[in-house]
Amino acid sequence: MNKLGPLPWQVSFSYARALQDPALKAWKGEAANVAAAQKIFYHRAKNEQRRALGSYTKQLEEAA
Repeated sequence: MNKLGPLPWQVSFSYARALQDPALKAWKGEAANVAAAQKIFYHRAKNEQRRALGSYTKQLEEAA
């Protein structure tokens, strides 16, 4: 919907699950997995930002 703009409001939703779930699955509570989980979290955050701005594409997901 954000691509349809300009709108008098911004369409958004809670990104908590989209951000946390993949990172938590990668981390598994192990110190050795922290760097990988952080990389995944950063990638998810950038893509969720792009979704909110209406500039997200499927190719960005695969770029990780």
